[in-house]
Amino acid sequence: MSDAASIALITALSTLAGAGITGWLGFLTHRHQTRNQERLMGLERAEVRRDQYRTERKEAYVRFIDQAVRTAHAIGAMVKPDAQVSEESYLDAAVQAQERLAELYPLLALVNIEGPEEVADLADQTASALVTEGARASKMHRDPDSKPEFVAASRARWQAQRDFVRAARDTVAIPMPQGEDELLGPRPSPELAA
Repeated sequence: MSDAASIALITALSTLAGAGITGWLGFLTHRHQTRNQERLMGLERAEVRRDQYRTERKEAYVRFIDQAVRTAHAIGAMVKPDAQVSEESYLDAAVQAQERLAELYPLLALVNIEGPEEVADLADQTASALVTEGARASKMHRDPDSKPEFVAASRARWQAQRDFVRAARDTVAIPMPQGEDELLGPRPSPELAA
């Protein structure tokens, strides 16, 4: 074989090898990019699912606390601390309080399903406190001297609601990504906070 043919053959083989290597590197790069895109899409879908779940939880919590407040107002209408409530007004208010309490229980079940356990327990405590407050309101209607018991039950219910709201807020809060709190600026020194 002549030198020119050998050089042409070597050049052709080098070109083919270079094209093959370039194609292989392009294939690997494309596969790497595709995997990264799939991973990012999976992370985005997971974030959307978390946001949707957080929103559903929040809605369940808001509906529960709204109904608990409505129930507490209905119970409060059963008694007036400084005045005697007529029997008719008391009975109307008691019926309304019972209806509101009955409307609370499906929402309580929803909160128990949504969880977490701490929030569900606090929702149970809120519902129990409302039942106790209603019983003390009935007792106070019959026996005005039992007002301290009603006041104590109202305070306990109020505290149970506050505990539920705090835990619910902590549950649905969006955690701040690591390092993002640094963007908010330096924290004040403990000496300045005091």
